[in-house]
Amino acid sequence: MISVGVEVMALVLILSVFNGLEEFQKGLFNTFDPDLKIVQAKGDRFQLTATQVKSISQLSGVKFVNPILEDQGLIRFQQKQLVVRMKGVDPSYLSAGRLKNQVVEGDYFIESGEHPFALVGIGVFLAMGMSFDNVFEPIEAWYPNHSQLKRAALNENAIRRNFFFPSGVLEVEQNFDNQTVIVPLDWMEELVGVPGYRSAYEIMLAPNTDDQAIKNQIQTILGSTYRVQTRNEQHAILLKAIKIEKLFVFLIMAFVMGIASFTLFYALSLLVLEKRKDLYTLMAMGVSRQQVFRAFIWVGALISFSGAAIGMLLGFVLATIQQQFGVISLGIPNALIEAYPIQMDPWDFIWTALVVILITGLAALFPARKAVQMTFNSFK
Repeated sequence: MISVGVEVMALVLILSVFNGLEEFQKGLFNTFDPDLKIVQAKGDRFQLTATQVKSISQLSGVKFVNPILEDQGLIRFQQKQLVVRMKGVDPSYLSAGRLKNQVVEGDYFIESGEHPFALVGIGVFLAMGMSFDNVFEPIEAWYPNHSQLKRAALNENAIRRNFFFPSGVLEVEQNFDNQTVIVPLDWMEELVGVPGYRSAYEIMLAPNTDDQAIKNQIQTILGSTYRVQTRNEQHAILLKAIKIEKLFVFLIMAFVMGIASFTLFYALSLLVLEKRKDLYTLMAMGVSRQQVFRAFIWVGALISFSGAAIGMLLGFVLATIQQQFGVISLGIPNALIEAYPIQMDPWDFIWTALVVILITGLAALFPARKAVQMTFNSFK
Protein backbone atom coordinates (compact mmCIF):
# COMPACT_ATOMS: atom_id res chain seq x y z
CA MET A 1 0.00 0.00 0.00
CA ILE A 2 2.84 2.39 0.87
CA SER A 3 4.69 1.69 -2.40
CA VAL A 4 1.53 2.29 -4.44
CA GLY A 5 0.85 5.49 -2.49
CA VAL A 6 4.35 6.85 -3.02
CA GLU A 7 4.19 6.20 -6.77
CA VAL A 8 0.77 7.84 -7.08
CA MET A 9 1.90 10.84 -5.05
CA ALA A 10 5.03 11.27 -7.20
CA LEU A 11 3.06 10.99 -10.44
CA VAL A 12 0.47 13.55 -9.32
CA LEU A 13 3.19 16.02 -8.27
CA ILE A 14 5.21 15.63 -11.48
CA LEU A 15 2.18 16.11 -13.71
CA SER A 16 1.15 19.16 -11.67
CA VAL A 17 4.60 20.68 -12.17
CA PHE A 18 4.33 20.21 -15.94
CA ASN A 19 0.91 21.86 -15.85
CA GLY A 20 2.43 24.72 -13.86
CA LEU A 21 5.25 25.16 -16.36
CA GLU A 22 2.77 25.23 -19.24
CA GLU A 23 0.58 27.83 -17.52
CA PHE A 24 3.66 29.88 -16.64
CA GLN A 25 4.76 29.90 -20.28
CA LYS A 26 1.29 30.96 -21.40
CA GLY A 27 1.20 33.72 -18.80
CA LEU A 28 4.64 34.89 -19.90
CA PHE A 29 3.56 35.01 -23.54
CA ASN A 30 0.49 37.03 -22.56
CA THR A 31 2.73 39.94 -21.52
CA PHE A 32 3.97 40.59 -25.07
CA ASP A 33 1.90 38.45 -27.46
CA PRO A 34 -1.35 39.73 -29.01
CA ASP A 35 -4.68 37.97 -28.59
CA LEU A 36 -4.72 37.26 -32.33
CA LYS A 37 -2.05 37.59 -35.01
CA ILE A 38 -2.51 37.81 -38.77
CA VAL A 39 0.35 36.47 -40.90
CA GLN A 40 0.64 35.47 -44.51
CA ALA A 41 0.30 31.76 -45.23
CA LYS A 42 3.22 31.94 -47.68
CA GLY A 43 5.83 34.67 -47.64
CA ASP A 44 7.13 37.15 -45.08
CA ARG A 45 5.56 40.50 -45.94
CA PHE A 46 2.15 41.45 -47.29
CA GLN A 47 -0.30 44.30 -47.73
CA LEU A 48 -3.89 44.41 -46.50
CA THR A 49 -6.30 46.80 -48.12
CA ALA A 50 -7.78 49.68 -46.13
CA THR A 51 -11.18 47.99 -46.48
CA GLN A 52 -9.93 44.76 -44.94
CA VAL A 53 -8.29 46.56 -42.01
CA LYS A 54 -11.44 48.62 -41.43
CA SER A 55 -13.66 45.52 -41.52
CA ILE A 56 -11.46 43.80 -38.94
CA SER A 57 -11.32 46.83 -36.63
CA GLN A 58 -15.13 47.13 -36.71
CA LEU A 59 -15.71 43.58 -35.49
CA SER A 60 -17.37 43.38 -32.10
CA GLY A 61 -14.73 42.65 -29.46
CA VAL A 62 -11.75 44.02 -31.42
CA LYS A 63 -10.11 46.94 -29.56
CA PHE A 64 -6.84 47.52 -31.44
CA VAL A 65 -5.35 46.44 -34.77
CA ASN A 66 -1.58 47.01 -34.63
CA PRO A 67 0.35 46.85 -37.94
CA ILE A 68 3.80 45.30 -37.47
CA LEU A 69 6.93 45.33 -39.63
CA GLU A 70 9.57 43.11 -38.07
CA ASP A 71 12.97 41.82 -39.16
CA GLN A 72 16.51 41.21 -37.99
CA GLY A 73 19.19 43.86 -38.29
CA LEU A 74 22.56 44.89 -36.94
CA ILE A 75 23.00 47.70 -34.41
CA ARG A 76 26.31 49.41 -33.65
CA PHE A 77 27.32 51.66 -30.77
CA GLN A 78 30.82 52.67 -29.60
CA GLN A 79 32.60 49.82 -31.45
CA LYS A 80 30.07 47.27 -30.19
CA GLN A 81 27.65 45.51 -32.49
CA LEU A 82 24.77 43.08 -32.03
CA VAL A 83 22.20 41.35 -34.23
CA VAL A 84 18.74 42.18 -32.89
CA ARG A 85 15.09 41.74 -33.77
CA MET A 86 13.67 45.15 -34.70
CA LYS A 87 9.91 45.49 -34.44
CA GLY A 88 8.29 48.48 -36.10
CA VAL A 89 4.99 49.59 -34.53
CA ASP A 90 2.63 52.54 -35.00
CA PRO A 91 1.09 54.76 -32.26
CA SER A 92 -1.83 52.33 -31.78
CA TYR A 93 0.65 49.89 -30.20
CA LEU A 94 1.34 52.31 -27.37
CA SER A 95 -2.33 53.31 -27.18
CA ALA A 96 -3.09 49.68 -26.36
CA GLY A 97 -0.67 49.95 -23.42
CA ARG A 98 1.30 46.96 -24.59
CA LEU A 99 4.48 46.31 -22.56
CA LYS A 100 3.86 49.47 -20.56
CA ASN A 101 4.18 47.61 -17.27
CA GLN A 102 7.45 46.02 -18.44
CA VAL A 103 9.34 49.35 -18.66
CA VAL A 104 11.92 49.17 -15.86
CA GLU A 105 13.90 52.31 -16.72
CA GLY A 106 13.33 55.37 -18.86
CA ASP A 107 10.00 56.40 -20.41
CA TYR A 108 7.29 54.62 -22.38
CA PHE A 109 7.35 56.23 -25.83
CA ILE A 110 8.72 55.80 -29.33
CA GLU A 111 9.24 58.60 -31.81
CA SER A 112 10.39 59.05 -35.39
CA GLY A 113 11.53 62.18 -37.19
CA GLU A 114 14.76 64.05 -36.68
CA HIS A 115 15.46 62.45 -33.28
CA PRO A 116 13.98 58.92 -33.31
CA PHE A 117 13.54 57.01 -30.05
CA ALA A 118 12.98 53.28 -29.45
CA LEU A 119 12.20 50.89 -26.60
CA VAL A 120 15.06 48.45 -25.99
CA GLY A 121 15.21 45.08 -24.24
CA ILE A 122 17.33 45.17 -21.11
CA GLY A 123 19.71 42.53 -22.47
CA VAL A 124 20.35 44.62 -25.58
CA PHE A 125 20.68 47.79 -23.48
CA LEU A 126 23.36 46.27 -21.23
CA ALA A 127 25.21 44.36 -23.97
CA MET A 128 25.62 47.53 -26.06
CA GLY A 129 26.50 49.76 -23.11
CA MET A 130 23.71 52.21 -23.91
CA SER A 131 22.99 55.22 -21.73
CA PHE A 132 20.19 57.77 -21.47
CA ASP A 133 22.73 60.47 -20.69
CA ASN A 134 24.54 60.17 -24.01
CA VAL A 135 22.44 62.39 -26.26
CA PHE A 136 25.18 62.97 -28.84
CA GLU A 137 25.94 59.43 -30.06
CA PRO A 138 22.91 57.60 -31.47
CA ILE A 139 22.72 53.84 -31.97
CA GLU A 140 23.22 52.94 -35.63
CA ALA A 141 20.99 50.33 -37.27
CA TRP A 142 22.13 48.50 -40.40
CA TYR A 143 20.01 46.46 -42.78
CA PRO A 144 21.01 44.86 -46.13
CA ASN A 145 19.70 46.49 -49.29
CA HIS A 146 18.48 43.37 -51.08
CA SER A 147 17.92 45.10 -54.41
CA GLN A 148 21.60 46.06 -54.54
CA LEU A 149 22.80 42.67 -53.30
CA LYS A 150 20.82 40.88 -56.02
CA ARG A 151 23.01 42.70 -58.56
CA ALA A 152 26.11 41.72 -56.57
CA ALA A 153 26.78 45.38 -55.94
CA LEU A 154 28.94 45.37 -52.82
CA ASN A 155 29.25 49.09 -52.23
CA GLU A 156 28.05 51.68 -49.73
CA ASN A 157 24.52 51.42 -51.16
CA ALA A 158 24.34 47.72 -50.28
CA ILE A 159 23.58 48.62 -46.67
CA ARG A 160 20.68 50.74 -45.44
CA ARG A 161 21.35 52.78 -42.31
CA ASN A 162 19.29 54.56 -39.72
CA PHE A 163 19.76 55.59 -36.11
CA PHE A 164 17.83 55.94 -32.84
CA PHE A 165 18.18 56.83 -29.18
CA PRO A 166 16.88 54.59 -26.36
CA SER A 167 13.76 55.95 -24.68
CA GLY A 168 13.02 53.11 -22.27
CA VAL A 169 14.24 49.69 -21.16
CA LEU A 170 11.95 46.64 -21.25
CA GLU A 171 12.29 43.53 -19.08
CA VAL A 172 10.01 40.67 -20.16
CA GLU A 173 11.86 37.38 -20.50
CA GLN A 174 15.38 36.38 -21.49
CA ASN A 175 14.93 35.76 -25.22
CA PHE A 176 12.87 38.91 -25.65
CA ASP A 177 15.20 41.04 -23.54
CA ASN A 178 18.34 39.91 -25.36
CA GLN A 179 17.22 40.57 -28.92
CA THR A 180 14.26 42.98 -29.17
CA VAL A 181 14.17 46.67 -30.13
CA ILE A 182 10.76 48.30 -30.66
CA VAL A 183 11.01 51.14 -33.19
CA PRO A 184 8.56 53.46 -34.99
CA LEU A 185 6.82 51.87 -37.97
CA ASP A 186 7.77 54.57 -40.51
CA TRP A 187 11.38 54.41 -39.24
CA MET A 188 11.36 50.66 -39.87
CA GLU A 189 9.84 51.12 -43.34
CA GLU A 190 12.64 53.53 -44.22
CA LEU A 191 15.31 51.13 -42.96
CA VAL A 192 13.92 48.03 -44.68
CA GLY A 193 12.80 49.86 -47.82
CA VAL A 194 9.31 48.35 -48.10
CA PRO A 195 6.78 51.15 -47.47
CA GLY A 196 3.23 49.91 -47.01
CA TYR A 197 4.24 46.29 -46.38
CA ARG A 198 3.70 44.50 -43.08
CA SER A 199 5.03 41.29 -41.57
CA ALA A 200 1.96 40.87 -39.31
CA TYR A 201 -1.10 42.53 -37.84
CA GLU A 202 -1.51 42.07 -34.10
CA ILE A 203 -5.04 42.28 -32.70
CA MET A 204 -5.98 43.05 -29.11
CA LEU A 205 -9.45 42.02 -27.95
CA ALA A 206 -11.76 43.28 -25.26
CA PRO A 207 -11.83 41.26 -22.01
CA ASN A 208 -13.95 38.09 -22.00
CA THR A 209 -14.10 37.99 -25.80
CA ASP A 210 -14.23 34.64 -27.58
CA ASP A 211 -10.95 34.69 -29.52
CA GLN A 212 -11.90 31.62 -31.57
CA ALA A 213 -15.10 33.28 -32.80
CA ILE A 214 -13.23 36.47 -33.75
CA LYS A 215 -10.55 34.38 -35.44
CA ASN A 216 -13.19 32.69 -37.63
CA GLN A 217 -14.70 36.05 -38.59
CA ILE A 218 -11.31 37.50 -39.54
CA GLN A 219 -10.46 34.37 -41.51
CA THR A 220 -13.69 34.83 -43.46
CA ILE A 221 -12.75 38.44 -44.28
CA LEU A 222 -9.19 37.62 -45.38
CA GLY A 223 -9.59 34.20 -46.96
CA SER A 224 -7.14 31.31 -47.08
CA THR A 225 -4.20 33.49 -48.18
CA TYR A 226 -3.67 34.52 -44.55
CA ARG A 227 -3.48 32.68 -41.25
CA VAL A 228 -5.04 33.98 -38.06
CA GLN A 229 -3.31 32.61 -34.94
CA THR A 230 -4.51 32.60 -31.36
CA ARG A 231 -2.01 33.02 -28.51
CA ASN A 232 -1.57 29.25 -28.16
CA GLU A 233 -1.14 28.81 -31.91
CA GLN A 234 1.60 31.46 -31.98
CA HIS A 235 3.71 29.13 -29.81
CA ALA A 236 2.19 25.82 -30.91
CA ILE A 237 5.54 24.02 -31.23
CA LEU A 238 6.70 24.89 -27.71
CA LEU A 239 3.37 24.05 -26.08
CA LYS A 240 3.18 20.80 -28.04
CA ALA A 241 6.71 19.90 -26.87
CA ILE A 242 5.65 20.44 -23.24
CA LYS A 243 2.61 18.18 -23.72
CA ILE A 244 4.71 15.47 -25.39
CA GLU A 245 7.27 15.65 -22.58
CA LYS A 246 4.47 15.37 -20.04
CA LEU A 247 3.08 12.32 -21.88
CA PHE A 248 6.45 10.56 -21.89
CA VAL A 249 6.98 11.33 -18.20
CA PHE A 250 3.53 9.87 -17.51
CA LEU A 251 4.41 6.70 -19.44
CA ILE A 252 7.76 6.36 -17.66
CA MET A 253 6.15 6.82 -14.26
CA ALA A 254 3.48 4.27 -15.23
CA PHE A 255 6.28 1.86 -16.09
CA VAL A 256 7.92 2.52 -12.71
CA MET A 257 4.55 1.97 -11.08
CA GLY A 258 4.33 -1.34 -12.92
CA ILE A 259 7.69 -2.34 -11.44
CA ALA A 260 6.53 -1.21 -8.01
CA SER A 261 3.41 -3.35 -8.41
CA PHE A 262 5.64 -6.43 -8.03
CA THR A 263 5.51 -5.69 -4.30
CA LEU A 264 1.76 -6.24 -4.49
CA PHE A 265 2.31 -9.40 -6.52
CA TYR A 266 4.71 -10.85 -3.93
CA ALA A 267 2.53 -9.74 -1.03
CA LEU A 268 -0.47 -11.58 -2.45
CA SER A 269 1.64 -14.62 -3.35
CA LEU A 270 2.91 -14.85 0.24
CA LEU A 271 -0.66 -14.40 1.46
CA VAL A 272 -1.73 -17.39 -0.65
CA LEU A 273 0.96 -19.56 0.97
CA GLU A 274 0.16 -18.27 4.42
CA LYS A 275 -3.58 -18.91 4.09
CA ARG A 276 -3.26 -22.36 2.52
CA LYS A 277 -4.77 -24.19 5.50
CA ASP A 278 -7.57 -21.66 5.78
CA LEU A 279 -8.35 -22.16 2.11
CA TYR A 280 -8.61 -25.92 2.60
CA THR A 281 -11.03 -25.33 5.47
CA LEU A 282 -13.13 -22.95 3.40
CA MET A 283 -13.14 -25.38 0.50
CA ALA A 284 -14.35 -28.13 2.77
CA MET A 285 -17.17 -25.80 3.85
CA GLY A 286 -18.26 -25.50 0.21
CA VAL A 287 -16.49 -22.36 -1.01
CA SER A 288 -16.30 -22.33 -4.82
CA ARG A 289 -13.40 -21.47 -7.13
CA GLN A 290 -15.00 -18.15 -8.06
CA GLN A 291 -15.33 -17.14 -4.41
CA VAL A 292 -11.66 -17.90 -3.69
CA PHE A 293 -10.62 -16.02 -6.81
CA ARG A 294 -12.76 -12.99 -5.95
CA ALA A 295 -11.44 -12.95 -2.37
CA PHE A 296 -7.83 -12.42 -3.48
CA ILE A 297 -8.85 -9.97 -6.19
CA TRP A 298 -10.66 -7.94 -3.54
CA VAL A 299 -7.61 -8.04 -1.27
CA GLY A 300 -5.45 -6.70 -4.10
CA ALA A 301 -8.06 -4.03 -4.91
CA LEU A 302 -8.23 -2.99 -1.26
CA ILE A 303 -4.45 -2.58 -1.09
CA SER A 304 -4.20 -0.69 -4.38
CA PHE A 305 -7.21 1.55 -3.82
CA SER A 306 -6.06 2.43 -0.32
CA GLY A 307 -2.57 3.25 -1.59
CA ALA A 308 -3.98 5.27 -4.49
CA ALA A 309 -6.29 7.24 -2.22
CA ILE A 310 -3.51 7.99 0.25
CA GLY A 311 -1.11 8.91 -2.60
CA MET A 312 -3.61 11.27 -4.22
CA LEU A 313 -4.37 12.89 -0.88
CA LEU A 314 -0.67 13.38 -0.11
CA GLY A 315 -0.03 14.63 -3.65
CA PHE A 316 -2.88 17.13 -3.34
CA VAL A 317 -1.66 18.37 0.06
CA LEU A 318 1.99 18.71 -1.02
CA ALA A 319 1.01 20.37 -4.30
CA THR A 320 -1.17 22.85 -2.42
CA ILE A 321 1.68 23.65 -0.02
CA GLN A 322 4.08 24.20 -2.93
CA GLN A 323 1.49 26.31 -4.73
CA GLN A 324 0.88 28.54 -1.72
CA PHE A 325 4.34 28.79 -0.15
CA GLY A 326 6.86 27.72 -2.86
CA VAL A 327 8.79 25.43 -0.52
CA ILE A 328 10.98 23.85 -3.24
CA SER A 329 12.85 26.51 -5.21
CA LEU A 330 14.22 26.25 -8.73
CA GLY A 331 17.70 27.12 -7.56
CA ILE A 332 18.31 29.34 -10.59
CA PRO A 333 19.68 32.84 -9.85
CA ASN A 334 17.69 35.75 -11.31
CA ALA A 335 14.94 33.44 -12.56
CA LEU A 336 11.51 34.86 -13.34
CA ILE A 337 10.02 32.53 -10.74
CA GLU A 338 11.69 31.36 -7.56
CA ALA A 339 9.86 28.06 -6.95
CA TYR A 340 8.52 25.23 -9.09
CA PRO A 341 5.10 26.25 -10.44
CA ILE A 342 2.16 23.98 -9.64
CA GLN A 343 -1.16 23.67 -11.46
CA MET A 344 -3.39 20.73 -10.51
CA ASP A 345 -5.66 19.23 -13.15
CA PRO A 346 -8.54 16.85 -12.22
CA TRP A 347 -7.83 14.81 -15.35
CA ASP A 348 -4.35 13.98 -14.04
CA PHE A 349 -5.93 12.44 -10.95
CA ILE A 350 -8.43 10.52 -13.09
CA TRP A 351 -5.78 9.13 -15.46
CA THR A 352 -3.53 8.23 -12.53
CA ALA A 353 -6.38 6.36 -10.86
CA LEU A 354 -7.12 4.43 -14.07
CA VAL A 355 -3.46 3.45 -14.46
CA VAL A 356 -3.31 2.29 -10.84
CA ILE A 357 -6.46 0.20 -11.28
CA LEU A 358 -5.13 -1.40 -14.47
CA ILE A 359 -1.62 -2.17 -13.21
CA THR A 360 -2.60 -3.39 -9.74
CA GLY A 361 -5.47 -5.38 -11.19
CA LEU A 362 -3.04 -7.25 -13.43
CA ALA A 363 -0.65 -7.71 -10.48
CA ALA A 364 -3.41 -9.29 -8.37
CA LEU A 365 -4.68 -11.53 -11.15
CA PHE A 366 -1.92 -14.14 -11.11
CA PRO A 367 -1.82 -14.71 -7.30
CA ALA A 368 -5.61 -15.09 -7.29
CA ARG A 369 -5.47 -17.73 -10.02
CA LYS A 370 -2.56 -19.41 -8.24
CA ALA A 371 -4.59 -19.60 -5.02
CA VAL A 372 -7.46 -21.33 -6.85
CA GLN A 373 -5.17 -23.81 -8.62
CA MET A 374 -3.11 -24.63 -5.55
CA THR A 375 -6.14 -25.13 -3.35
CA PHE A 376 -8.33 -27.24 -5.59
CA ASN A 377 -5.60 -29.19 -7.40
CA SER A 378 -3.86 -30.22 -4.14
CA PHE A 379 -7.21 -31.30 -2.72
CA LYS A 380 -7.71 -33.65 -5.64
